[in-house]
Amino acid sequence: MNNSKARVNAGSFRDRDGRVYEYQGRVFRGLSEAALQCFQQLQEKPFYKKLVESGKVVGSRELAAQENPLPDGLREQWAGFLEHDPVTVISYPYEWTFSMLRAAASLQLHLVERAVSNGFTLKDATPYNIQFVDRKPVFIDIPSFELLDEGEPWSGYRQFCEMFLFPLMLQAYKGSNFQPFMRAAIGGVDVQTAAALFGFRDRFRKGVFSHVWLQSKLDRRFGGSSENVRSSLKSAGFNRELILVNVRKMQKLVKKLEWKAAGSEWGDYTEFHNYSEDDHALKEKFIHDAISTETPQTVWDIGCNTGQFSRIAASGCKQVLSMDIDHVAVERLFLNPETPANILTLVQNVADPSPNWGWRNRERSDLQTRSRPDLVLCLALIHHVVITANIPLAEFIDWLAGLTDKLVIEYVSRQDDKVQTLLRNKEDKYQDYSRESIESNLKRHFDIRAQQDVNDGNRCLYLCVKSDNTNAVIGPA
Repeated sequence: MNNSKARVNAGSFRDRDGRVYEYQGRVFRGLSEAALQCFQQLQEKPFYKKLVESGKVVGSRELAAQENPLPDGLREQWAGFLEHDPVTVISYPYEWTFSMLRAAASLQLHLVERAVSNGFTLKDATPYNIQFVDRKPVFIDIPSFELLDEGEPWSGYRQFCEMFLFPLMLQAYKGSNFQPFMRAAIGGVDVQTAAALFGFRDRFRKGVFSHVWLQSKLDRRFGGSSENVRSSLKSAGFNRELILVNVRKMQKLVKKLEWKAAGSEWGDYTEFHNYSEDDHALKEKFIHDAISTETPQTVWDIGCNTGQFSRIAASGCKQVLSMDIDHVAVERLFLNPETPANILTLVQNVADPSPNWGWRNRERSDLQTRSRPDLVLCLALIHHVVITANIPLAEFIDWLAGLTDKLVIEYVSRQDDKVQTLLRNKEDKYQDYSRESIESNLKRHFDIRAQQDVNDGNRCLYLCVKSDNTNAVIGPA
């Protein structure tokens, strides 16, 4: 990053009390006068100190004016600044698994309970305020803590329902992957949409009647009226104990929500892959040697399946992003207690990746903006990209070359039974899919440092390192 210019962190545009900046590898947050005063009170509270010490809330400190490195023009915009402990890679809820979203929801409710019990509240309840560090959810939006005005309801309740509870209930009760809903609308699943998606019989499922059906009725009744519901609640004697009762009920509900995922092709990968034991050992050694030789700090494992090779990479680098289109496989990797802490699991479709979107297309950024891999693992994936997703092989290699300087890629030949299955009911228009084609396209960008045949030559692994003198031909964006 250009050290002379601070970059506004994606996702901070809608917060009027503060804004996040990345500068010289550090993370700063400008605060309004009210937010600064609130933080100064908050940081002295024992409950807040315990949350930070336990890793549930990101470490933050107020910067003295003389130690603030930000340019003068930025410093003048805010009453004060915090410096946060950095998060290695930012991820978004539409990239998480069911259990990741549920863990984030449990953290959000825990923080609300602790805050309200101590005279504070959290004004927001969005999963974008939570990140995963060492496979655990961490809350990062400090200005969301505010002093609780006695008699006020929890203002984040509806947002919690629409961005945590409804997506989780759709997955648990209807078997509908929540990621497309979260990516379709930046505000999550609104209450009227949820009410339309849950049928009459669903009202008897835990939480649907009170949080979906009843809330939708109240929304229709009061949504367009001039009645001040919050003032009415305050005058009726609404108090913090009622907030805590509701929050604790939701904690129990979220804890009980379960997704009984059906089997998937890649969820059962380790049981049904078509390698012999010797070939599998050769593949593992090739990956291990590549990581040891090239010493990357950040590795992307695209099409990670259940993460066997991600774990090998994790033993030799700082951070691994393990991603796959298969929600079941990624969920299993996240839940596996043997998954190393430096693996971030993501549900991601390489042919339809997370975009830049939101306000001015800058509120949420694509994954390439949030993370830059030193090495990419692309194992037994290219036949799915070319044959299933209909992406020309040359364009896929061009994209990989624009993404990384180091690549481990596996070619799966037409004789392999997995490719035969893909081609069985399709007209074969994939003349570009051949060993000669992949090697010639790789050589336009990379030097092939090592290669290893497996499965009687039906598959081949390549270790590629960016050439100094390649004439890259970049395909369409």
